[in-house]
Amino acid sequence: MIEIVNGFEILRKVSKDVLMMQKVAHLTGNDTMSLFIIELSKNQALPAHYHQAGIEMYYILSGEASIETSLFKGKTNGGENTTIRTLKSGDAFTIHPLVIHHLANTDTEILKILAIAPKSHNNEDRYFVELNKTK
Repeated sequence: MIEIVNGFEILRKVSKDVLMMQKVAHLTGNDTMSLFIIELSKNQALPAHYHQAGIEMYYILSGEASIETSLFKGKTNGGENTTIRTLKSGDAFTIHPLVIHHLANTDTEILKILAIAPKSHNNEDRYFVELNKTK
């Protein structure tokens, strides 16, 4: 038996995650691997954070964004080997464990993303950090 859900309908009904400043809805999957739909409004950004286990895979459905990534080096220093990349509709990428990521909507429209990740990435395996801006 399968359950069919409509991500856009579910997203309309969810409230913004207070910590992450995004709308996120679990669509399907289990604790090990789940499919989420994420929405970021104009000028919104996800706080910089990392996960200790498991990968996240992202697909940009619509909009444009920038993503800043760096390797976790410790809580006193946001990270090292920082890169900033531009993302657009149709782009896909993977975030590995201990990679700090900070994604921001750079478009005038709503940014919509599909993400595949363990359910724990939405709760207990999510660690916020301050990025080192003195480079």
